[in-house]
Parts: sequence; structure tokens; C-alpha cells
Amino acid sequence: MLPDLVEEARPRIEDGTFREFWAQLERIAGCTRPIRLSGRSNHVDLRTGEIRPFFDSATKPDGTILIACGNRRASVCPSCSWTYAGDAWQIVHTGLAGGRSIPDTVIDHPGLFVTVTAPSFGPVHTRNAKHGQPAKTCHRLSGFCPHGRPRGCWAVHDATDDPALGQALCLDCYDYLGAVIWNATAARLFKRTVDLCYRRLAHMAGVPLTSGVRKDGSRRVGIRELLRISYVKVAEMQARSLIHFHGILRLDGFSPIPGDYPPPPDWATGRLLARAWRWAVEQVSEPCPTPAAAGLAAARWGEQHHERHLTVAGGAELDDTTTVVPDGPLSARAVGNYLAKYVTKGVTDSGVLDQPIRTSDDLRLVLPLLSAHQAAMVRTAWYLGGPVLPLPRHQARRPHTDPPPDPPPPRPLAELRLRQNAHQFGYRGHWLTKSRVYSLTFGACRQARRDWQRTHDANGNPRTPLDAWGRPLEADTGDEILTIGEWTFEGAGYRLAGDAQLAAMAADLARSHREAARTARQGTDPGANRQEAAGAGHSTPFRKEHP
Repeated sequence: MLPDLVEEARPRIEDGTFREFWAQLERIAGCTRPIRLSGRSNHVDLRTGEIRPFFDSATKPDGTILIACGNRRASVCPSCSWTYAGDAWQIVHTGLAGGRSIPDTVIDHPGLFVTVTAPSFGPVHTRNAKHGQPAKTCHRLSGFCPHGRPRGCWAVHDATDDPALGQALCLDCYDYLGAVIWNATAARLFKRTVDLCYRRLAHMAGVPLTSGVRKDGSRRVGIRELLRISYVKVAEMQARSLIHFHGILRLDGFSPIPGDYPPPPDWATGRLLARAWRWAVEQVSEPCPTPAAAGLAAARWGEQHHERHLTVAGGAELDDTTTVVPDGPLSARAVGNYLAKYVTKGVTDSGVLDQPIRTSDDLRLVLPLLSAHQAAMVRTAWYLGGPVLPLPRHQARRPHTDPPPDPPPPRPLAELRLRQNAHQFGYRGHWLTKSRVYSLTFGACRQARRDWQRTHDANGNPRTPLDAWGRPLEADTGDEILTIGEWTFEGAGYRLAGDAQLAAMAADLARSHREAARTARQGTDPGANRQEAAGAGHSTPFRKEHP
């Protein structure tokens, strides 16, 4: 260790807990803010009723054990966000190419890589350039808006990290009420788009929309009993503080059997899915409650939306600087890398809004750290999500002949939970969601990781776990041994400043090991990417389809 780290670790070295504490840091990969728990667990033999102690945190340093925080945001915990991105990669990739519990036959199912964006709620500063093209003049408009500000911007925002990008040209002209409500409604809008895509597929294929029994007694088979649209979508917060979605759509055949992924009918091709999806994106609308002051009565998608067919051949690797999916073939590995990187991003690059805003004091502390555009979005969400103000008693008892009192401030949006999600500009959905049978779940990934840690030592060598009686504890002994635990929350983060320094060192070592493993995989597979997790499964994508 370096001399300064030796000094920080001196208390652990002197009391003899350094080795055990370092083992815990390696187990959680140097988590930035772990959960500290104290307690014990016992094993119960269900055949005899005997109870024996199995683990006690009193034998560990400080009498606690460390549990990784599991935060997805890289600005909060780089180590846990890397694990989260690896799980996201597994979810996306197995749905594309099979592996784990997903059969390899999904390789032959047609599918699309899609992107849908938000509409415009007012002019914002932009590069005004397509992907890979040089920036152009922001807004070539002359004159002034009703608030006396220039209607255009004649600057060229060449740098992608220009702080002006995404900011409103006029804060008073921008429809912040509509923008916040759109963010809160975007997840429901995506679900309605999928439903409308089913309707369009039924219309284009000439099959009934719903199942039922005809008057002559024959059974009518609807579209949802013929095929199934399985999807996964990842949300990304744009620079203009609006959500847009990247997603994968896959056509499967219908099956009531869990874990069965039959191929779709021959007429259900990628070309048909692309046409139906484009039509649904352009036609769909989602009614949403809105104050009278907002210019939004129904949520719709913006004019920019993209559809890409996933192909077997080729597959350009998408790196962290890619902002728009390029034309050309996309492989399953490339799409998995592209989507996995977004689930670890925060709402802002600075990490200011990584925690919910719970009180007005929190709001006052956060707003000065944001840009004017971002602060206006947060204030609007906080205002709209407030409680409905009751009428004063003297106004509530006015005679019916008197004119009605002035209504309270427009706050009819309690069901959208805007105040609880003000730190996300009103967006209240998850950052990665999928249909029920698309692929794995985060829970399955976490369980596989726990099983690996239980059956392997720190060096990755197989070992047989033992119960409290010293007998082999196999996976199929759950009906014989019951684990009962008593745990107490002791705090979050590290107790000593030196422990945090040691955790940073452990995180660097874990990152080095991951990079070395990635380099080794690249030696055998040129298409491997650093977002790939161990045991990724197959890398063959969908069959080729053309629109």
C-alpha cells in the first residue's frame, strides 16, 4: 500500500481487523456507500427441529457486515453501477440471442431497435446537426419573442459538452407545465403505443383484434393469441430535460406455457412490425390530466423516431460517445452495450439530482446548483405536485347568489406524484423496463451472483457450502434447512475516514480485474465490449429484415 493509505489503515492494522475488513471490501468491490448491518442468522433442521447458530456479525470488524448499496448511478457508486449495467446487459442480450433460461430459438425471431423522443415544448439551444456531421447555426431566426428576448440563436454550438445545449431560448416562452406532465406520462404513452401496434398488426394481417365466440358457435382467435410483442426499453434524460426511450421489440408466437418462446406465424415479419410500429408512434396519444395553463391535453411522441432492423452480419460497436444509432446493421452485442450504458446515467451529469427532494429546504439548496432551465423544470414539478389548497371558510359558505370564488392554484395531478419525482423532472418510471417474458429479470441476475458467491471462494475456485452442522448445503436442501435471521440497520457509509480510502483502493483493484477480464475476452472475441458481463451467453442476433 502507499504510505498515505498505510496511515489511513493504521487503526485496522493495529486492532488486527484489517485482513477481515479488506475481505469484506473485496466482496462488495469497494462500494462507495455500503449498508452496515448487525445481527445473526440461525439454521433450523426441519426434520428434527434443532436450531444452531450459523453466522454472527459480532465476529466481524466493528460487529457489522457490509452490504453493497446497489445504486445504479455511476455518479453515486461507480462499482455498483458497473454491476447494474452488467445485469442490464444480460437482460438485453439474452432477449436478443438467448442464453441462461432463454432458448436460442429467439435468434430467428424478427425484431426492431427503436427510439422515440419527446415533442417540442419550446425552442432550445441545439447543435442542429445529424449524427457525425459538423454543427450548424443553432436557430436562424430574427426578431424578438413577446418577452423581449431574441427568437433565434446565431451561435454554433460545436462542443458536445456546451452548457448552453438543451437550455431554453426563453424561459417565459417555454411550456414547462406541459414538459413536466409529458415526462410523467411518457411511460404510459409507451405502453399505449405497444397496444396500438397490436391493433395495427391485426388490421394489416386481416385477423381479429380480440378473441371470442361467433354467433355460429365457432371460435374467433384474436391477434394476442397468435403473436406476442416482447420488448425492453431504457429511458434516457435528454439535455433539454425530457425523457426519450430506446427499446427492442421482438415478435414471438403466443404460448400459455411459461418459458416457452415459439416462433411467430410466417406472415409476422420484421417488415410488418416496422410498418405497424411507425404507424402507432405517429398516431398514438395518451390523455393526461393537465392544468388549464399548460398547452398539453394529450401526450404524443415527437417527430423524430427511429427504427433499425437487427441483423446477423456485421454490428458496429457503439461506444460511450455515441448519441444516435448509426445506419447499418446492429449486432446483439452492440445493442446490449448501447442500452446498458444508459441505465447508469443520472438525470444530470453533475449528480446534483441523484437524491429525491423531500422538503422545501432541500429544494432551496438544489436550485442554485442547476441551470436556469433545469431549475424551472424542478420548480414546476414541485409546484404541480403540491397538495390542493382548501377554500377559506368564509368563501366556502358564500350564498349561491354570490359569484364563485377564485379556484386554488392548478394542482390536480396528485396521482402523478410529481413532487416525489421532482428530482427527475417529473419522470416517475423505471430506467429499464421490459415485458414479462422478454428475458431475464434483475432478480434472477442477483440470485445467480449470490449462488456463485456461495459456491466459490474469493479466488473463483469451486467450494461446497456447509450448514451449521457441517453438512453439504446443496441447492436442493431448501426443504430441509431453514435460515432465520435477525438484522439491525446500523448506518450507511463507512465509520472511519480511512475505511473510505481503503474502499476506493479496493474499487480501483476491482476495476483493474474487470478490465483485465475484458481484455482477455477481446483476445478470443473481437466484438467483446467492456460492458459485457461474465458468462454473457450467445452473441448471435436477429435474422436480417428489411423495411
